[in-house]
Parts: sequence; C-alpha cells; structure tokens
Amino acid sequence: MKLSGRDWVGIIGVALLIGLLGLGVGKGRGKTIPLDDRHRSSYQALKEGRDRAHVELICTTCHNQSSQPLPKNHPPKEQCLVCHDLVRS
Repeated sequence: MKLSGRDWVGIIGVALLIGLLGLGVGKGRGKTIPLDDRHRSSYQALKEGRDRAHVELICTTCHNQSSQPLPKNHPPKEQCLVCHDLVRS
C-alpha cells in the first residue's frame, strides 16, 4: 500500500499536534502544599468538605504582601489549588 501526499500531510499534522501537546506536559505545576502546622487549616477545611474558593481564602491570610509574599512572577494568588497539589495521605 502506497501512501499518497494527502496521507503524509495527515501523518505530519498528527505528529505535530502530539508534539505540541507534549511540550506543555508537566509545566505550570507548583510545589506540593506541605502537610505541616501552617497548612493544617487548609487540609482540615478540605476534609470538612469546604469548596476550593474557601480554602484559597485561607491561603491568602498568610501569603499576602506583608507576612509571606509570593514571588513577583507568581500567577494570581486566588487560584492556589489549580497549580499546587495537596499531599495525599
């Protein structure tokens, strides 16, 4: 079976798509939120069934401009759990 020019265009297109999707894998993920005394209230709120928005408000009580500021290139701080994973116990 001989492949036509159209077949090769399709194969190359699929290969490029897979390559582009593969470039973004693993990027943009932050550090895991440690299971320590400082972060225990966040874990407890999730365990009690609080929604993500409520837990992220807990994050902002410490991670603000005065006590523990975030790096300058950090994305919006209202979306902590989008990038940062919790320790699975």
